[in-house]
Amino acid sequence: MRVIKSFLALTIIFVSHLAQADNNVEQGAQLYKTYCSACHGAQGGMDMSKRVAPPIIAVRMHYIGVYSDKASFVTAVADWVEKQDASKTLMRGAIRKFNIMPPVSVSREDAQKIASYIYEGNVESPPGFDKHYEEMHGKQRGNYGR
Repeated sequence: MRVIKSFLALTIIFVSHLAQADNNVEQGAQLYKTYCSACHGAQGGMDMSKRVAPPIIAVRMHYIGVYSDKASFVTAVADWVEKQDASKTLMRGAIRKFNIMPPVSVSREDAQKIASYIYEGNVESPPGFDKHYEEMHGKQRGNYGR
């Protein structure tokens, strides 16, 4: 009986953590739309003269290549949102093209939710991104893609 109670307790804890993680991703998607998509969204495609920032799929690609586990990815993105530092960027070309990202008034907790959403990979990909990626990096998208 004690084993069954322990198993049930662990199951409830596990399910509640999954539900919280899903909720963070859903909230992150909404926060991304509010704070990030105007600059990092799909509009403008890959015509860099029509963009003000790199598409979020490109940001994801660069970060997940260095921070492959969710915890370090979320921390790294939230750190960047909290304090942009050109010497610590993973996207030097983007800073040369668009300048450094201006500060964003978002809490650390909300930045972590946005990063969780980005990490999950269901992010916008502008028209022409696949062709651009192939030209810049070859055909293998591996873990970087959606």
